[in-house]
Formats: sequence, C-alpha cells, structure tokens
Amino acid sequence: MRRLALAVAAISLLGSCGTADDARFVDALQTPTPSATPSPSPTDLIPTADLRFAVIGDFGSGDANEQAVADRMCRWRQRHDYDIVFTTGDNVYPNGSRARFGAAFFQPMACLLDHGVQFHASLGNHDIVTDNGRPEIEEPAFGMEKRNYVIREGGVRVVLADSNSLQRDWLRRALTARATDRWTIAVFHHPVYSPGTHGSTPGFRPGLPRMFRRKGVDLVLNGHDHLYSVTRPLRKIRYVVTGGGGAGLYPCRDFWFVERCSSVHHFLYVRATTDEIKVKAIPTTGPPLDRFSTAGR
Repeated sequence: MRRLALAVAAISLLGSCGTADDARFVDALQTPTPSATPSPSPTDLIPTADLRFAVIGDFGSGDANEQAVADRMCRWRQRHDYDIVFTTGDNVYPNGSRARFGAAFFQPMACLLDHGVQFHASLGNHDIVTDNGRPEIEEPAFGMEKRNYVIREGGVRVVLADSNSLQRDWLRRALTARATDRWTIAVFHHPVYSPGTHGSTPGFRPGLPRMFRRKGVDLVLNGHDHLYSVTRPLRKIRYVVTGGGGAGLYPCRDFWFVERCSSVHHFLYVRATTDEIKVKAIPTTGPPLDRFSTAGR
C-alpha cells in the first residue's frame, strides 16, 4: 500500500510540472518575436553633401583683367547660385598692403560682396610681403580664421593652408576626417603639379601626394602659375592650378601629368554632391573651357 501511495504521488507531481511547462510553451508561441533591426547598407553610411562654390587665384591685380573675371563670376552666379569663394592666393598685388585692398579686392569684387558672398582666402607669396600677410588675415572680408584653417560646409571639408611656410604636422591633423565629411579638398598657393613657368614646387613630392592619398583627399586646388591646368587622376586625385584670376598669364608647357592646360583668365565653379565633385573652368566670355568630375575613393 505504501508503495502504491508513493507511485500515485509521483505521478501527480509530474502531471502538475508538465502543465506549467505546457503553459509556458503556449505563451511562447503566442508572443511575437521582435523583428531584428536591419544593418545599414554601405550607401546609408555615406554622408550627404551639397555645396556649390567658386575658386579664384592670382587675381588681385586691380586691372581690367581682374574686373572681367569678377564680372563673369557675378553673371554666372545669376544662373548658377553660390555663396562662397575660396582663393588660391595672391589676393592683393603687389605686396598684400592694406592700401591696396580697395583697388585689388573690394572694388572689383563688389558685385559679390554686396550680395553676401563669403570669401575664404589662402595666402600667396605676394600677400606675405607686408607684415607676413597679417593685414589680410585681420581683414574680415577675406574670411581667414587663421593663417591655416578648415571650413566645413555642406558635407565638404576644405583645408586652407599657408604654403609659404607649410606646416605639415598641422596639415596632417587638419586632413583627418570626421563622420560628417563626405569630401576633402586641399587649397593652398604653391602647386604640387604644374606645367607653368614656376612649375611644380620643389620639396612637395612625393611627401604631399603620399599624405593626401593616406588621408583620403579628393581634390587639390593651387595657384601661383597664372593659367588653368588639371592633372589626369593621380591615384584618383586631381591637382588643379587655378591662377588665372587677373594677373598676367603664363604659357603652358608639356608634362606627363597634364590632362588639360590653358593660358586664359578664368575662375572655377565647383559643385559637390553626395556622388561626385563637378568642376568647371569658366573664362571671362563664352562656354566653360574645361570640365571634369571626381568620384568617391
């Protein structure tokens, strides 16, 4: 009898445990499984970009040639909007003196300045003759936060450096990208690659191109030689000389790296979108003399 009672108790205990497990099993079937959050695709991680700007270099002559370029910049802006101008230096000839600001900058560029267009200048060799460029650095209209500085706008990081005394450690740090930077553009006066009279700057190669590749630079804009030139893609980077803003022009020479060179007064019109940077070289009259685009690396 005692054995029978123990058996009955055991069977009863097992039955009650099975009922609880069954209830939990049913609840699990009825409770919906949370849907997994999809991982972002590579294209979702690309920062968006939308910026339009102009670039001019070697322009501060204060003569009819500079005025013709400035007038074309103003006419172009009526149909191709932009609110920023970057310069590749030699903004005020012959010596960067404050006494020349009116004739070399404020008067010819009045049609842009009067409409709120912002300039962000870099220093050329002529700009530093007077007090190492301090008059221009201290003039708000040139938009120079410092001698070396970075502008971030519309997903584009523009690194402006004083190449008269290039601070490579600063440049290396300034080229370090943030998550919001879609494109990186380096702007300074002395050219890395140029077919003009001054030619490529001694000591810049191979160090600067190597740095630019490692830092993911997409476009390099220089001046100093008074012409327009663009290299073929060199490890996917284009190097542009835009020094035809008003000063007397220099002839083009033939070099292995040149894709296009024109001895003509001009400015650049640049549009950076999420997918590409589009560059047009605009002369004082007529259609663009050149255009190219660069895609992400």
